[in-house]
Amino acid sequence: MWLAACQTTQPAPRSAPVPVKKTMPAPVTTGTATVEWLDSERLMPVLERAQQEKRPVFVEFYASWCAPCKVMEEDVFTQVETFRYLNGHFLNFRTDFDTQSGKTIASIYEVTTLPTVLFLDPQGVVLERHTGIANPSLLRSMGDSALRKMK
Repeated sequence: MWLAACQTTQPAPRSAPVPVKKTMPAPVTTGTATVEWLDSERLMPVLERAQQEKRPVFVEFYASWCAPCKVMEEDVFTQVETFRYLNGHFLNFRTDFDTQSGKTIASIYEVTTLPTVLFLDPQGVVLERHTGIANPSLLRSMGDSALRKMK
């Protein structure tokens, strides 16, 4: 049985500092059918792109040790309807809670439980938030709500 969420107070493994990228994030192509995550360690370049494209941002906070995060990655984001919807309407950004940049972004958005998903407007304001596993219908409902709030 999977847990619905993981507390982030679990000791996190130390990781090496990640170099800061100064370029505009591009989608990561994994060769599999899934969400197109932007290749960026930082949220700011994603928000800058969102402002240029006038698109909201979908954010996932995860960690490698978080079992519910693995469920999201393997069973939710790979569903055709889900990744087509997210890829078609949002810029998609995910951040590893165990990295320095992930901890910083989590601190800004007061994320203490994983997985947490956010829908942000292009200025970084939270339109929708969910903690724990979000099934495809919940993601669609939250995304639709976020899109209505953008108008």
